[in-house]
Amino acid sequence: MPKSQGPWTVQELHDLLGEFEQELRSANLKESSIRTYVDRSRFFVRWLDDDFHPRGPNA
Repeated sequence: MPKSQGPWTVQELHDLLGEFEQELRSANLKESSIRTYVDRSRFFVRWLDDDFHPRGPNA
């Protein structure tokens, strides 16, 4: 768990995602579950940084 309560920079959020992934692995989650948690979180952090723009099926 993060030691501080933010606010965090985008880079710090990416770094924390790495720590989050390690905790998920330590909890012996299935790889598919880890990918779901981490990838969706990564999209959100990228969106915060204006580096991700959701696209629908007709994009």
